[in-house]
Amino acid sequence: MRSAVTCSTRTAVRRCCRHVTQRGQQRCEAHRSWAEQIPAAGACRSSSFLADAVRDSVKEALTSRSINHIINGEASKPASLVDVPTLQSCDDFVYDIDLERQPSGKFAAALEARLPDPFRLVASDMKTLSDGCKELLGTDHPVLQSAAQYFFDVDGGKKVRPVMVLLMSRACNASCAPPPAPFALACQRRLAEITEMIHTASLFHDDVIDKADTRRGAPSANRAFGNKLAILAGDFLLARASVSLSRLRSVETVELLSTVIEHLVKGEVLQMRPHVDGAGTRAFEYYVHKTYYKTGSLMANSCQAAALLGGSPAAVQRDAHEYGKRVGLAFQLIDDVLDFEGSDASLGKPALNDLKEGLATAPVLLAAEEHPALLDMVARKFGRDGDAAAAHELVLRSDGIARARDLAIVQAELAMDAATRLAPSEERDALVALAARVVDRRR
Repeated sequence: MRSAVTCSTRTAVRRCCRHVTQRGQQRCEAHRSWAEQIPAAGACRSSSFLADAVRDSVKEALTSRSINHIINGEASKPASLVDVPTLQSCDDFVYDIDLERQPSGKFAAALEARLPDPFRLVASDMKTLSDGCKELLGTDHPVLQSAAQYFFDVDGGKKVRPVMVLLMSRACNASCAPPPAPFALACQRRLAEITEMIHTASLFHDDVIDKADTRRGAPSANRAFGNKLAILAGDFLLARASVSLSRLRSVETVELLSTVIEHLVKGEVLQMRPHVDGAGTRAFEYYVHKTYYKTGSLMANSCQAAALLGGSPAAVQRDAHEYGKRVGLAFQLIDDVLDFEGSDASLGKPALNDLKEGLATAPVLLAAEEHPALLDMVARKFGRDGDAAAAHELVLRSDGIARARDLAIVQAELAMDAATRLAPSEERDALVALAARVVDRRR
């Protein structure tokens, strides 16, 4: 008797499930026809689908499991699938810095070689980048819109990140067989805009935290609009970037860039709490983790997302991630060097600002190996009168600045190695040139 009831119930539930499935397929077809009308979505390569046989098997298994839950009176439980990363996660940073490694000469060779100008190659796309970002920031609140667009109006930044994304997009597209296009796809160009929006949002928040007065040679956003509006403008930028990101219709890309936002927060927290041990070695590892979270993650994951959106295989995506990671580390190391060597005018912000803000950077931590007294100053965040001036003097009397510069060159050379693993193209060579330029700069 129970068997007959069970069979009858199974049949009824199966009919119900089949009805729901049919309704769901109709909705999917309607959604697909609507989505195909959107250029940005059409420009991206669609995700790969399971073979029909596999899909049918999965559907049957899920249907049977649902029936068993209903018959046995079990409450439906969220599938564990929601906690599984959509790709090989780049969430954790592995410290692999060799402080004894010396530059190999590739950096010097890249400077002397006649490589393509990375900024010239993508100049046509970059002309519309700031305007594209402003369009994505449309709001009916004029004050919020003015604040959010502030740095795009000043437009004095180097724009290294979107240039990198566009070059990586073209280089990775050239590595595909067959290449999807000899240029950046619409979704890849939008990714470049999103990357710059996330970076700009981080500047708004950084300037409030650091109580900065200038940025890019102009008043910082917190000085121009006040702390509250600067924070809200940064939040608004992140919100609009997230909306634009979701419209790329790539779950993997959403995960990569969402990880970046998480890393930005982690990096800021690490910067607020310096770590020092007796020898200073752990302090340097701590510094590198912070540097990756605050600078390297955005470059690494944006480059990987560019490769992903173009349909590049996993190996190419890993090379793209490696390139961005190494350029990001090199970029920040040189920023730290320039804080000691540059002037207010050349930097667009006060020189020695890091010391004044209580931040221990690579030149200081490396100099501490020769002058251990620096570690005590780092531990108290240069809080005593005269600490900043004394630390500056000790760094200048050490090889800390030279070692930090060499470390930046080594990271740039590792980025070049990653780039040269891509298929030969003008954009690939431009990526090598960009890695060299990031280190060979004065601002």
